[in-house]
Amino acid sequence: MNQKYFSWKWMVFLAALFLTSCKVPYDPPLKSSKTHFLVVDGFVNVDGTTNIKLSRTRNLSKGDTAAYINEINASVIIIDEQNNLYPLYETGGGNYSAYYTLNPNIRYRLQITTVDQKKYLSDFVPCKLSPPIDNLGWKLKDGDVQIFVNTHDPNNHTTFYRWDYTETWEFHSDYYSTLIYDSEYKQVVNRSYPVYVCYRSRNASNILLGSSAKLQEDVIHEGPIALIPNHDKRISVLYSTLVTQYALDSAAYNYWYAMKGNTENTGSIFDPQPNQTTGNIHCVTDSTETVIGYIGAGSIQQARIFISNSEMMPGWNQKFNCTEYDVPKDSVEFYLSGSTYIPYDTDPPGSPMPNGYFSASASCVDCTITGTLEKPIFWP
Repeated sequence: MNQKYFSWKWMVFLAALFLTSCKVPYDPPLKSSKTHFLVVDGFVNVDGTTNIKLSRTRNLSKGDTAAYINEINASVIIIDEQNNLYPLYETGGGNYSAYYTLNPNIRYRLQITTVDQKKYLSDFVPCKLSPPIDNLGWKLKDGDVQIFVNTHDPNNHTTFYRWDYTETWEFHSDYYSTLIYDSEYKQVVNRSYPVYVCYRSRNASNILLGSSAKLQEDVIHEGPIALIPNHDKRISVLYSTLVTQYALDSAAYNYWYAMKGNTENTGSIFDPQPNQTTGNIHCVTDSTETVIGYIGAGSIQQARIFISNSEMMPGWNQKFNCTEYDVPKDSVEFYLSGSTYIPYDTDPPGSPMPNGYFSASASCVDCTITGTLEKPIFWP
């Protein structure tokens, strides 16, 4: 055998062996910690309901599926600089709430005592009263729907703004079902209530900030709130979002700006790298303990907008993408006893003595899989 040919084949074999042997799963080493830092999320509303959410950070671990850790059975009290106390009451899920009308001309702080008798205090902060929201609007942007806010402070006292929102939408199943499979009697029967019209709500998951510090007037023009992609099912029937506006002082703005950088802008080495942002809450019992959160005080402003599917461009709603199956009458148990298919009509339609049943994938027939039948009280 040719010596060069043999050497060349041997080098290729070694290279292939080296490359394939390197393809092993890599689990980065994670520092184990038994510490769950307290997270305080909320705002002292001097003219309405104050809600404070207490939770704990989770340890990062391989295949992390740990449940959300709510801080329950705590004592939460608003304290003003004249030492008046305003308790908040536990409402479940780590939430503590109460309605108060407070003096906006003095400062406030929050006192928290956890069930293990650890005490936490936030710094005293002045009240920042939010100016009204001038209007919410929307416009098409490259086929997407951009929701925006306009606001201004004629006294030039606000400068720094934060918004959050809760969006709600109505959606319909792709098929109207009058039937349901009865697993007890192993047959298809008439459905007792429709599962065609549903509603769903969710809160904003990103941090929304605005500043007029570099402007001559305290004006926010078309501050972006939410971007809804083209063809999104949220505007398949009717969509609404309730926007809440907060006025911030510079310290609060800097805290939320850093948090935004930690949670949203860390995608490459050119983005700001994560920093330890702890806010203005401190553990009095143990000064070395880390606490996450920033408590501000003031008033809020809210506004709601509705967007109808009839306002969208033609073709916004895409065609059904459902798996259909015509189930023979003698095979209903086999095909319909699971959760894959749901019957929606007889074959032939409306027949009292059907040969079978038209069915489709469950998510296309039963809207309660992803929504609720309960209509919101504010819905038109």
